[in-house]
Amino acid sequence: MKHCEVCKKTSIMAGTRILLRGHYNPTNWSRKYPNLQKSVNPAGEKVFCCTGCIRTFGKVARMKDKKAKAIVAAAAKAAAPKPVAKPAAPAKVKKPKAEKKAAK
Repeated sequence: MKHCEVCKKTSIMAGTRILLRGHYNPTNWSRKYPNLQKSVNPAGEKVFCCTGCIRTFGKVARMKDKKAKAIVAAAAKAAAPKPVAKPAAPAKVKKPKAEKKAAK
C-alpha cells in the first residue's frame, strides 16, 4: 500500500454527503490517497513522502539557520562595549505635612 516513509500517512476511506430536501443522501465511499512525491530528506536519502513532510524539511533547515543567526547575534551583543551610564539626578526631598501647613 502507498504510504509516506516519514510520517507513515496512508490512504483513508471517505464519503460525500449530499443534502437533499432536509435529508442527507448516502453516496458511495471512495479512497483518498496522500499526495506522495519523490524527495530528498535532510539526511540526504531519497524517499517517497507526502507534501506535508516536504514542507517540514524546509522548516527544519530554516530553523537551523535562524538558531545559528541568533547565536551569532547573542555573541556579538555580549562582545559589544556597554555604554557608560549617566549619573542619576538628585532625588527630591519631600517636606513633612506639618511643615507645609506651617508655611501657609
